[in-house]
Amino acid sequence: MLKKFLIFLLILVIFLVIYLIFPVKVDKKIVEIPYGTPYSKVVKILKREGVLRNELLFNLLHRVRKKDLKSGEYLFEGYVFPWQVYFKLERGQYILHKVVIPEGYDLFDVAKLLQKKGIAKEEEFLKWATDEKFVRSLGIPSKTAEGFLFPDTYYFPKFYPPKRIIKVMWENFLKKTKSLREELKKKKDLDLLKWVIIASLVEKETSREEERPIVAQVILKRLKRRMRLQIDPTLIYMLKRRGEWNGNIKLYHKKIKDPYNTYLYYGLPPTPICNPSLSSLRAVLFPAKTDYLYFVSNGRGGHYFFRTYREHRKFVRKLVREGKI
Repeated sequence: MLKKFLIFLLILVIFLVIYLIFPVKVDKKIVEIPYGTPYSKVVKILKREGVLRNELLFNLLHRVRKKDLKSGEYLFEGYVFPWQVYFKLERGQYILHKVVIPEGYDLFDVAKLLQKKGIAKEEEFLKWATDEKFVRSLGIPSKTAEGFLFPDTYYFPKFYPPKRIIKVMWENFLKKTKSLREELKKKKDLDLLKWVIIASLVEKETSREEERPIVAQVILKRLKRRMRLQIDPTLIYMLKRRGEWNGNIKLYHKKIKDPYNTYLYYGLPPTPICNPSLSSLRAVLFPAKTDYLYFVSNGRGGHYFFRTYREHRKFVRKLVREGKI
């Protein structure tokens, strides 16, 4: 009797082992593990999606390995063993999505794009990108990450931690600006933050390559002469930060007491107002040599430049009379 029981028990154990380790047949399944999902819920998601038959072996692996399982989108197809599922999540073998950050995008634009792509939540990204303690811990010499998230093509998984996104983009900035930062060391009147702030102003003022050194020269000259910069994009950024931007600049906006208001205050805004291109960064280091101090948009993406305020005002009045501004 005892012998029969032991045989039965052995057969039961064999079937149990087979049941635990036997693979699950999966027909091309994408499983989403959102950022911040606790382990217990990860297991429930995997079972619900049909890539885990039983969590016992999976839990045993986790007790032994004690590793963090990465969030993201995971593709499962064919016969899938429990340990394959575990190692895929442990190693972060997730699906990557192409994300193109255009030149001149600011934090708010980047945050919206990342949310649209399903990479990170807009508010979560902005929270960390404007967290001074975190930003400075990365080595960024500013209150926010604005200006230091290099515009480029990236590949991120869905539900990627915002702190990692910021770190990746900052490290890319350091890599791509290495040679320019060597030139920056030769400029006694520029440090890293001031350089990027001015480049961000240039970036927002003109998209024309040939104009950027001229615009950079005008900004640098006005700063040296203690003249207000009076740059419209700083007002737009100010309004974005205040949650008041609706697509139009009004006269009263120029009177708002805000450090980003370059119509009211002298000098540069406290931080960059966008993430500038290499072209704009280079223009600040190698500005044009002209006598210009003023410029006005020509309505076609370019500008008219002037040496004196009188010339500038005369031309602006002409544009007003013609109904062009």
